[in-house]
Amino acid sequence: LASLPLRDDARVLVLSTDPAHSLGDALDVPLSGSPRLLDDPLTGGRLSAAEVDPSAALDAFRDVAAAFDPASLADALGVDPGLLEGLGLDGLADFLTDLPPGLDEFVALADVLGPVMEGEGEYDIVVVDTAPTGHTLRMLQLPEFLDGFLGKLLQLRAKLSGLASTLQALLGGGEAATKRAATVDNALSSLEKFRDKVIKVRSLLADPEKTSFLVVTVPTALGAAESARLVTELDKQQMKVSHLVANQCVGKMSTQSMEKYYAMRQTTQKRWLKELQTAMDEVSASEEYQDNTGENEAPSDDNRIVLTQVPYFDTELVGVPALSYLGNAIYRDAPSFQHLIHGSYGSGTAGSDARVIISGGKGGVGKTTSSAALALAMAGAGHAVALISTDPAHSTGDALGVDLAGGEPVPVPLPPGSSPDGSLAAAEVDPAAAVRDFRRLVDDYVGGAASGGGGLADALGELGGIFDTLPAGADEVVALAKVVGVLRKGGYDRIVLDTAPTGHTLRMLSTPAFLANTVERVLEVSKKVSANPAARMLLGSAVGSAGAGGLEDTAAAARSALLSFQLRMYDLEDTFGDAERTEFMVVTVPTELATRETVRLVNDLTFESPDLPIRVRNVVANQVLPEGGGEEGKQAAFLEKVGAGEVRILEDLEKKVGGEGGLSITKVKYLDAEPRGVYGLKALSMELLKEQEQE
Repeated sequence: LASLPLRDDARVLVLSTDPAHSLGDALDVPLSGSPRLLDDPLTGGRLSAAEVDPSAALDAFRDVAAAFDPASLADALGVDPGLLEGLGLDGLADFLTDLPPGLDEFVALADVLGPVMEGEGEYDIVVVDTAPTGHTLRMLQLPEFLDGFLGKLLQLRAKLSGLASTLQALLGGGEAATKRAATVDNALSSLEKFRDKVIKVRSLLADPEKTSFLVVTVPTALGAAESARLVTELDKQQMKVSHLVANQCVGKMSTQSMEKYYAMRQTTQKRWLKELQTAMDEVSASEEYQDNTGENEAPSDDNRIVLTQVPYFDTELVGVPALSYLGNAIYRDAPSFQHLIHGSYGSGTAGSDARVIISGGKGGVGKTTSSAALALAMAGAGHAVALISTDPAHSTGDALGVDLAGGEPVPVPLPPGSSPDGSLAAAEVDPAAAVRDFRRLVDDYVGGAASGGGGLADALGELGGIFDTLPAGADEVVALAKVVGVLRKGGYDRIVLDTAPTGHTLRMLSTPAFLANTVERVLEVSKKVSANPAARMLLGSAVGSAGAGGLEDTAAAARSALLSFQLRMYDLEDTFGDAERTEFMVVTVPTELATRETVRLVNDLTFESPDLPIRVRNVVANQVLPEGGGEEGKQAAFLEKVGAGEVRILEDLEKKVGGEGGLSITKVKYLDAEPRGVYGLKALSMELLKEQEQE
């Protein structure tokens, strides 16, 4: 789309905000956080591209938060730093500098869009390549989080400014006092500017004259269902959806053309399967991979990542019988899955000792189908299995054909022939409900511990208000912690987590530590506010001995619940890092972009987090075209059946999102070669235009 501007002289920036960047792979150029002008003659020097650099963008945010460092505040207020530390502000400063996962993407986007919003940018059109569905919606909600978050900080800083004025009156004026007041005012001004930028980004994204949303899907039942929900949700958020594009449509071709098309795609797939196998062999041979074994395992030649190929079926496999067939055909007898299918480890034990299989990979590669098929295969072999979706854009219920609304595990009937000892329960976690409970706990504890005072005590009591909106990714882990409690009571010995696409799965794995530390700081700040005698004296608190006892009683239940939540976060972190209990199943497809993202994911899991390496045992490659073999016209018949299924799916989707004034679907053919670089992408854009002209 970016290679095909609306007018010949348009200056275009295409920007990726997906943590698992693939934009540079698609354009076949290395990209960074600074826009790179592409020098190909086709775009005439009018196309630039960038992959946001979250770490650089967060430096500015941390500079704003640094105004709450106790040493800086003490200097500005002219008081002993120990006094502010006694108020718990050291814990608050730590909270502000240890930023939540996902915040970096939006801050980086805001930095790039800043000049555009001021009318000073060098681009006429900005195309933003976002993360998959669930986390795109979260990113669109982040302005609300940041606005509320920065608003609370401004209120706190304003009350500190009032405290500075009080101290000035008590201690006398002079040059030092004037300097203190100016320091506070400068910090407030910096914070207000940052908040104004956030508000402008929110306005820009919601302005239908300036911003529109292009929904991209593939012609599968699960993809269509997710896209329909996305269009509905964007409408609720008052986001203008201008187009719906269905990629990878087989379309109609002559028999001869179909045969050639099939052969070309098969040749391409073989190339990337070979490259993927080579990359997995290299990781398997590394010292880091061989050392990351369970207590009962020893390094060996069999200790390696296995690549399993799953054929491209001419009919989409949806529903328990179809997925059970897939699980039995692919996983039941596969050597690399025997420890899960027939292994006795954890059998009959509580959920905390069960094996955990995390399924992750690039968006749209069949993670949910693979997760459900494996879960059914294990249940059919006699295991008690829980299948849990942590992807905000849930598809597990669609895949199984079971209503999973409510967030609690729902029993899934197993097909005939399954072991009578086996069982399957599935759940799509309800992040909103779990986060409401978490916010209430923070409000109860912080509010109770800080009540009874005035001035700064009231300001610190508003710390709980910072949690009125939690950032992307945190709600999934909060909800997952709630499900962990259910699993401990349920006696499951196999737990399958169907996760969000690559970048946000990596964020999810790091979020338990962030939330555990956040709870620690909440407890620390509140304890100091309620218990420090110097703080009470300064704040003019009316809390006496009886009142202090009342505060303890008021906050006791919330404190106990927060500590329990914190322990679950630690348990999650320990579970993710236990190579004997937890493993990662990477799901992919044999294309260049998916292969490159898969290799990066396996490397990140193995090498990038030495304190928390996640064991990768299996890589599953879906949609592998089967060998045609002998019979003339067999490949053409296969593609015709695939195409007929796509037509039915897209007709149903058009009914859901179409109608009078609704969206029409632009169908883009599945090319026999993956488009790469500006020239390849230009060919794809011409297909896009051709389809629109026909409509």
